[in-house]
Amino acid sequence: MTTAPRSRAIRAIKFMLFSATIVPSMVGGALGYYHGSFQWTDFLLVSFALLIGQAGGDYLYYYFTHRHTDARDAHTKIFAGWRPFFTEWLPREHGTLYAGILCLAIDLAIGIHYFLLLGPAVLWLALAGGLVAVLFTPLMLRGLKEPVVFLTFGPLSLMGIYLVLTGEPSLAPVLVSLPLAFLVTVVAYLKGARFELGQEGGDQVVLRLDRSRVIWLSALGYFSLLGLVLAGILPTLSLLGLLAFPLTLSVIRVVRRNSSKVQDYLWAVVRSIWALVVAGGFIALSLIL
Repeated sequence: MTTAPRSRAIRAIKFMLFSATIVPSMVGGALGYYHGSFQWTDFLLVSFALLIGQAGGDYLYYYFTHRHTDARDAHTKIFAGWRPFFTEWLPREHGTLYAGILCLAIDLAIGIHYFLLLGPAVLWLALAGGLVAVLFTPLMLRGLKEPVVFLTFGPLSLMGIYLVLTGEPSLAPVLVSLPLAFLVTVVAYLKGARFELGQEGGDQVVLRLDRSRVIWLSALGYFSLLGLVLAGILPTLSLLGLLAFPLTLSVIRVVRRNSSKVQDYLWAVVRSIWALVVAGGFIALSLIL
């Protein structure tokens, strides 16, 4: 396989991965609006905090895995060449470390601001997010990437933005986060799965992927959406989120093969991100309407 198609797919993934925070921000803001509490200033500031927190985690992850490559990190096998944004403008030796620390310092400042306004609950959520960013690499290398991603970009993100908008803790953002949490975990698993690479007919292929995990996570994402609508927690219009299912089905068709071309696999990752965007977008829209 030529490097050009792989590079295009990796570039698309690099840009689209920020949907992991953008989509929960949209849904969390829409949920606050649905419950009669929404302020643009708070929404934009907390959304920025989530985005900058993800960027900080990326910088630290790149710093530690780039400088201390680990055989357990599939990132170095198939996503070689990936770098966080603006890395080339940073000091070569420790630039990404400094950038990660700066991002987390900004998040801490925002957390302190809302702590002074709303009390300790917001600060605890901010500190939890910061710890995830700092500890993500060792947790991932111990096989905990998927649970960490599930909690961070699902319940933790929605709880944070909902608490800031409404000033009150609630179970609602935790429940509403479930479809997003499952779908973003599919993305995380595909991007960092422990698989083998081989050669087949002159093409580099992905082998020995735990395909059942992708199927179960996807199924739980859509069934949780259906369950939330049936329970009256989400409006009926949220069922439009099921329109993302064909994208997920196309991903499953690729990974269910005994071997998948690397190019096909990478574009399947892109479609898994689009599934998250489509499902989350329709959930947010339904809450607003």
